[in-house]
Amino acid sequence: MDLHSIETYLRPTDWAELTAWQPDWAWLAGGTWLFSEPQPQVRTLVDLQALGWSELAIAADGLTIGATCTMRQLLQADYPAVWLGIEALRNAVRELASFKIHNEATIAGNLCLALPAGTFAPALVALDARYEVWPHGGEPYWLPASAFQLGARQTVLQPGDLLRRIHVPAAALAWQTSYQRLCVATAGIALAIAVAAYHPATQTVRLVAGASFPQPRQWEFFAPLCREQITTALAALPLTDFIADAAASAVYRRQVLGVLLVRSLSDLGLLSEFEPISIHS
Repeated sequence: MDLHSIETYLRPTDWAELTAWQPDWAWLAGGTWLFSEPQPQVRTLVDLQALGWSELAIAADGLTIGATCTMRQLLQADYPAVWLGIEALRNAVRELASFKIHNEATIAGNLCLALPAGTFAPALVALDARYEVWPHGGEPYWLPASAFQLGARQTVLQPGDLLRRIHVPAAALAWQTSYQRLCVATAGIALAIAVAAYHPATQTVRLVAGASFPQPRQWEFFAPLCREQITTALAALPLTDFIADAAASAVYRRQVLGVLLVRSLSDLGLLSEFEPISIHS
């Protein structure tokens, strides 16, 4: 889409050039969302690509993903064989959109957009990721992935702030994972996302739900689990916690989320068999 309100295009090569951020500026990384709808409030585009922030660093302490790293880079990189958890991130790419989006869209951009149906946020919460934020006029700081998204299209970022990089620790990447997603077939809008991460050494199971809530919701258990634990955890939440819109009711989202959570546990061999569950208030 042409953005007819744009008057200025900036392509800095040094972050120091951007000390005069203005409210009508917009950060441009991949641009797959920015160019998908009108942005009448934006007068200046600041292209981040020339800053060299597209790094995807694989090190002994884990995986670091730069602000302009594309989904294709994440999907195609070679990772240590012991990083079983990387499959959750790869599935987050595969479940999102076509290869055309993968070639341009950035992981950080997907997180900053903070759509409830975003595919990356639940996986990164499950994998104990941390984000580095560069606040406008302040000192950089790190925060856990679970504290970044505050609601639908809401994050901790203030005007002018940037999500500079994402770090996933090697210890969490060694966890076994399962990624499940159910969407409206005609539109591809997720109604529920369930990510399970399991650490055999400690018998810890982390379950993270996305798309059914305004922001990811997580639970931790010790294996083995039974269906009643999932049923109880979901039934304890008021229906008002769940999203209800034209795509699906809160009751339906709660029901299918329960199915996906149980399926993810079954996928990891933490349940002996899979049966549909029924949740009642």
